Amino acid sequence: MSLATLFSELKDRPSGHAFTVARVSEHQEVLLGVDTTGHPVLFVLAEAGDVEPPLRTERISLHIGQSYLLADIDDSRSVELLHALRCETSASADVETFLLLADAFLARQQESGANRQSLTSFFRSMVRLFAVAPAKDLQAERRGLWGELFMMSRVRGFRFWAPFWHSEVSRRFDFSCGRNRVEVKITTRPERTHHFSHRQIYAIEGEEIVVTSILATEDDSGLSLRQLIEKCRAALMGTPDYLKLERAVRRAGMESSTETGPVIGVAEAEEGLAWFRSRDVPHFLVPEPPGVTETRYRVDLSTAPRLTTVELDEWLHHWPLADFPKAVNW
Repeated sequence: MSLATLFSELKDRPSGHAFTVARVSEHQEVLLGVDTTGHPVLFVLAEAGDVEPPLRTERISLHIGQSYLLADIDDSRSVELLHALRCETSASADVETFLLLADAFLARQQESGANRQSLTSFFRSMVRLFAVAPAKDLQAERRGLWGELFMMSRVRGFRFWAPFWHSEVSRRFDFSCGRNRVEVKITTRPERTHHFSHRQIYAIEGEEIVVTSILATEDDSGLSLRQLIEKCRAALMGTPDYLKLERAVRRAGMESSTETGPVIGVAEAEEGLAWFRSRDVPHFLVPEPPGVTETRYRVDLSTAPRLTTVELDEWLHHWPLADFPKAVNW
C-alpha cells in the first residue's frame, strides 16, 4: 500500500488525538501519522539518547528523539520515543510530493532500515528539492521533459539513463558519461530544427556529443507527460537516482497529479526519433572567441547523417563501464 493511500485512510478515520497513526507494512520501525490539522508525519522509532534540536523550514520539519502520544487507527493509545518528519503545509501538491518522496525513501531503506542518520539525510534532500523553483517557460520545460523521458523509455530504459541524467537547470547537457554527452531536443514543428547553445553542439578535444532529435505531434489520444512521469517513478523507485526525476518534475511545475502536461502522439514520436553526432550537424567549427559567451543559434538537422541503430548501440555499450556517476546519498 502506498503512503498516499494509507494517509487517505488515516484522514478518513481521525482518532481525535494529536496524532492518528498506522504502522507501515514491511517497515516495523516506521509509522505514518496525521496530526489534527491533517498534515502527514513520518515517524521512525528512536533510541534513548537520540536527541537533537529540531530543524524546520516553511514546508517540512524534523524532530529527533521526542516522545509522542499516539492513537492507532483502531484507537489504541501508546507513548513512543520517535523521530518525526512532518509536512508543515496543507498545499495538496506539497503533500503529494512529501508522500511520494517518503515512499521512495522507505524503498531505499528496506534492507538497512530507517534510522536517525538516514532520516536526517533524507530531510536535507527534501529541503533542497522543495527549493527548486518552476521554470519561467513551463510549456517549453514540460515539452523538453517529455522528450527526455520518452527517449529514456524507448532506448534502453529509465534505469539505464538515470545515473547519467542531469535534471538541474545549471547543467549544459541532459546526459553525460565520462567525455560522452547527449542533448535531447524536441519540436512539434514539421521541420527538424532546434535551438542550441554553441557549447551544446561544439565538442572540445576528446569529447563526443550526440544529439537526440524528436519530431512530435500533439495528439489528445497520445502519451501525456503525466503518464511518462508515473512510468519513470515506478522504474526508479528504490534507486539512488529517484530524486533527479522529482527535481525535474518540480522544475516543470508537474508536482500535482491533476497536471497532465503535453500529450503527444507515440507513433509519430517513435518514427521521428533520430540521433546525430554533433560533428555531422551544421555549426560553427571554432570555439567562442574571448569575450563572447552564451552564443545560441537555430540548427537544421534535416541534411545531417543519422546514427544507425548499430552505431548507437555500440556507442552506448560502454557507458556503464566508464566514469560511473556517484550515487545520490539520501
